[in-house]
Amino acid sequence: MTDKPLKYGSYSYYEETGEYLPLSPQEIEVRLAIAEFVIRRVSGTPDGKEIFDGLIRHFENRYPHHKLLAHYLSNPNYIESEPENS
Repeated sequence: MTDKPLKYGSYSYYEETGEYLPLSPQEIEVRLAIAEFVIRRVSGTPDGKEIFDGLIRHFENRYPHHKLLAHYLSNPNYIESEPENS
């Protein structure tokens, strides 16, 4: 693991520099779990709008990225809800 802050970048950035990223498979798994957890809770809320507004510049004029960002953060029914027992 690294003690340096991680950079934020677009998918193409990660695609081009993937072999140099300081992320282990465990870090990737945890980041995806955090994203899934947060997306389910903020979709369709003012917090989801704030996250959308903060990220949209990274995905403008990119399809389907822009569309997916809007669906995940604006449409609370886009992702199936978790079962009650989980």
